[in-house]
Amino acid sequence: MRNTSVAARVVVVIFCLCAAAMAQPAQVALTIEGVDGNKLTFTVEQLRRMPQQSVSLANPDHKTAERYEGVLLRDLLAKLDTPIGKKMHADDMRTYVEVAGRDGYRVVFALAELDPSFQDNNVLVAISNESKPLDDELGPIRVIAPQDKRQGRSVRMVTAIALRRAP
Repeated sequence: MRNTSVAARVVVVIFCLCAAAMAQPAQVALTIEGVDGNKLTFTVEQLRRMPQQSVSLANPDHKTAERYEGVLLRDLLAKLDTPIGKKMHADDMRTYVEVAGRDGYRVVFALAELDPSFQDNNVLVAISNESKPLDDELGPIRVIAPQDKRQGRSVRMVTAIALRRAP
């Protein structure tokens, strides 16, 4: 009889722990990996607390421009001591950035494309559209490449960004 009571209590405790874990929304995180393998992880809330920029992106379906807000990709890469600006040397010209979405979609940017001393590209790691959080179809994190004529490098549901070096 006593064993049944203890077993019942254990089952109730496990049930409560599982229910509590399911009740808390999972923190969506973005992992950024440097060429050296060092990794940093950012939640949407951490990205929201960083200096925000905004870019416009044409929406061909509605024939309008949408305003996205977030952190410039180069600013996040700088947190990994990525060589940008005067720190960039000839060997760094082989470095590229791979952006991966939860759905398996992947694109690349040459590191030089993100360097303002080479180009005026403002690739954005967006967390909101028109000041509203991104929906599940696009976000909660999306990379926007507003300088591209086609939106093929604007990645939705971004989970990982990695610096790589071409051979």
